[in-house]
Amino acid sequence: MTTNEQKMTAAAFSRAIELVDDGDLDGALAAFARALELDPRQAQIYVRRAAAWQLKGEPQWAAADYDAAIGLEPGNAIYRHLRGNLRNAGCDLEGAIADFDAAIGLDPAFAAAHMDRGMARFLKADIAGALADYDAALRLDPRQPNAHHMRALARRADGDLDGALADLDAALGIDGEDADIRNDRGRLNTARRDLAAARADFDAAARLRAEWSRPHANRGWAAILAGDLDRASGDFMRALALDSGDALALYGRAAVAMRRGDRAAGLAHRDAALIIDPDVAQMIAAIGVSPLEP
Repeated sequence: MTTNEQKMTAAAFSRAIELVDDGDLDGALAAFARALELDPRQAQIYVRRAAAWQLKGEPQWAAADYDAAIGLEPGNAIYRHLRGNLRNAGCDLEGAIADFDAAIGLDPAFAAAHMDRGMARFLKADIAGALADYDAALRLDPRQPNAHHMRALARRADGDLDGALADLDAALGIDGEDADIRNDRGRLNTARRDLAAARADFDAAARLRAEWSRPHANRGWAAILAGDLDRASGDFMRALALDSGDALALYGRAAVAMRRGDRAAGLAHRDAALIIDPDVAQMIAAIGVSPLEP
C-alpha cells in the first residue's frame, strides 16, 4: 500500500467515525466501506463498522464484521468480548459464553469479560457459574457497581437475601444515583419485609428517573403488604399515568380491587395485565405476596 493510499484509508476511517458521532449511519457505513476497499486488512475498521451496524439494528452484518476482525486478529480479547456481547444480546448464550471463554483465555484479568460471562450464565440458570464469574470480576475490579448489582440478583436467585442486600448496598456506595439498583434494592427489601426501607428506595428511584413507572408500581405492592390499600391504589395510578401498559401496576389494581371485594374489577385488571405480560405474576411472587389473595 502506498503512502497516499494509507492517508486515504485513514481519512475515510476518520470520516466514518465522525459520521457515526453525528448520527448519519448510512454515510458512516459508506465511509467504512471505502476505507475497507482501500485496506481490507485493518481489523479495527471492521470492529467500528460492526458497532455502526448494531446502532442501525442489523446484528447479522455486525456479526459478519466481528468475524472478519477476529479472523484478522484471533488473539484480540477485546474483539472476542465484543462479539460475545452481540451474541448475548441475540440470545445466543452458548455462542456468547464461547467468546467470553476465549477472551478470558487470552486475558485472564479481563474483568468485563468475567462479568458478561456471568450474565450469560445467569440467563442460562447456571447460578453457581454466574456467581463464580461475578466473584472473579469483583476481585479484578472491586469498584464495579454493575458487577455488585448482577451478583446481588444471582445471590437472590440462590436464596441468599442477606448477601444480595450487601451487594446492592456496595453498588449504591459506588453509584448512589443508579435508579435500577435503587429499585432492585427496594424489591429485595420488600421481600425481606423491611417495608419502610423498600419505600425509601422506591421514592429515590422515582426521583432519579421521573418518567419511569416501575418504582411507583413496586411501591404500591409494598403498600399492599403494609395493609394500606389507599396508598397502594395511588401508587398504581401514578405508575399507570406514566405508562398505561405497566403490567405490574395493572395487576396491582387487580389486587386492590380483590382485597376490597370487587372481584369483577379485579379479574378485569388482572386479565389486562396478563395480556401485556403473561409472566407478571412471577414478578409479584418474587417479593413473596400472593397477587390476588383477599
